[in-house]
Amino acid sequence: MSEEKPDTDLIGAFAKEARQRCDVIAAGLDTGTSDFEALRQEAHALHGTASTLGLGRLGELAGLMESDLSEAAEAGEIKPNRASQISEAAEALAEGIKAAAAEEEEPPDVGRSLSQLFAI
Repeated sequence: MSEEKPDTDLIGAFAKEARQRCDVIAAGLDTGTSDFEALRQEAHALHGTASTLGLGRLGELAGLMESDLSEAAEAGEIKPNRASQISEAAEALAEGIKAAAAEEEEPPDVGRSLSQLFAI
């Protein structure tokens, strides 16, 4: 059985949406928002769509972002240094999806962000 090739048209459309959602997350964290639930919802949408489109590592990265933002929403604050790590992960995610749409290699920042967000 052959592996199905991802639909680059769908991924291309998702890349535009992902850029907007990632910019919302990064801007919110960079400006010190306390509305972590709104940011979690953005990460949740990214997680679901990336996973549905077969972008496993990118979906995993969005899932880690979502998990941290969920924890921040429950606590009312984000862990020290996590805001900058999630903001960087959002940029890496947007660039990773853009690369996937162009059928290019995954940017190294995706792996770096996965490692950072896995660290507790």
